[in-house]
Amino acid sequence: MTANIFVFRLLLALVLLAPLPLGANRPWAWSLLALTLGGLAGFWSLMVLTGRCRAPVAVTRLTPVVVLFGLTLGWAGLQTSPLLPVAWWHPLWTESVTALGQSVPFGAVSLDPERTLTAIMRLTSYGAVFWLAVQLGRDRDRAHEALVAVSVAGLLYAVYGLTVHFADWERILWLKKWAYTGDLTASFVNRNAYGAYAGLGMVCCIALFLRALRPARPGEQRRIAEMTETVLVQAAPYLVAALVLATALLLSHSRGAFLCTGLALMVLMVAMVAGKIIRLRSGLLLATIMLVVGGGALVMSGDVMVKRLSETSSSGTDEGRINAYRLVQLAILDAPWTGNGLGAFSPAFRMYRDASLSEKGEWEYAHDVHLETAMDLGLPATAALYGAFGVIVAACVRGVFKRRRDQVYPAVALAAAVLLAAHGVVDFSAQMPAIAVTLALLLGVGYAQSWSSRDGARTTRHPADS
Repeated sequence: MTANIFVFRLLLALVLLAPLPLGANRPWAWSLLALTLGGLAGFWSLMVLTGRCRAPVAVTRLTPVVVLFGLTLGWAGLQTSPLLPVAWWHPLWTESVTALGQSVPFGAVSLDPERTLTAIMRLTSYGAVFWLAVQLGRDRDRAHEALVAVSVAGLLYAVYGLTVHFADWERILWLKKWAYTGDLTASFVNRNAYGAYAGLGMVCCIALFLRALRPARPGEQRRIAEMTETVLVQAAPYLVAALVLATALLLSHSRGAFLCTGLALMVLMVAMVAGKIIRLRSGLLLATIMLVVGGGALVMSGDVMVKRLSETSSSGTDEGRINAYRLVQLAILDAPWTGNGLGAFSPAFRMYRDASLSEKGEWEYAHDVHLETAMDLGLPATAALYGAFGVIVAACVRGVFKRRRDQVYPAVALAAAVLLAAHGVVDFSAQMPAIAVTLALLLGVGYAQSWSSRDGARTTRHPADS
């Protein structure tokens, strides 16, 4: 086993195990995940520097993404520094200086520098996953392995969730559920987060199913026995897995995840047709079949989901979110350039919370990833972060249309990005570390496979690259 294969398998293991400890959304879990990912990236970099393996992708291919992402991290780091002008500090710092009568002012742009440093650590670990996925996912066999691994992991978590749900155990691993009882959440706490994760698994399963059914290339002939074997052995298992995941998604009762997964599958179908992986007629037929089967499953086993979809307001939750969005927008307008500190949403939002939010408890998230990011980072740094994503998405779009083979990987990356971007408008699933690293893996593989070996990238074979 070469160094690149060894590192890639470890990367897959970390990403696939991340959902197990409550979606890795606990300080010890995300800290351990960040530590191991950082160590893995450092180990691989050391191997490259010592000549024991090569980086398959030239740095120039990643320069726009690295620069924009680096600017985002750099600004987040500056948000914790007391060396910036006092006028840029969060108002509570200057007020506390006055109240305490301090002779030497102290403070930062971030209202909670410790939270910001933690958020930087988490964001950096996601970047490490993307970096390794680009480098090691350039090999098409490893790219295929990544999609299969995410599909299998999604299926296993779904089977576990279905088992627990139908057994009425109301547990997450060995812990008794304290929230979302009656909803299938697998190893996650939040039903919306699990719904988004199940959606990512469905996207990978459907993509692999369609890839196995690709039309014959010009001059390629397939025998009936070969076609039958392809359908039964290579394609059907992914369709079955997708149906299991769809059932788990329905039983999560997450409206947002359900609708956004449907949108992502539409994007996937369009990309697969555009990439000539499937023909237009086949795509329309398959889309119709999926709509009919999905509608039937919704009617038969999704009674709670149907009820939630028909509700305009769920116990005041939707109204509360709208009021929260309004308050977050006010916070953005108060600090449009500097933000309040990456990851410091919760303490910063307390200043804006009013009687319009009748729900008790802490608002840890804005329930809109995009608004929360702008409130935390400020508009310029948010533009840099989304610019990095824009470069990745644009490359994947180009790969779908320009490549003659392996278009399935950028297509999956596009569908995954659409799923979480759309879901991020109404929830915070993308802020769950387990989901974030899964997205980073799929984006990295999709980006790595978005250009042909004839485009001038480093593609020379080397024994250590395999």
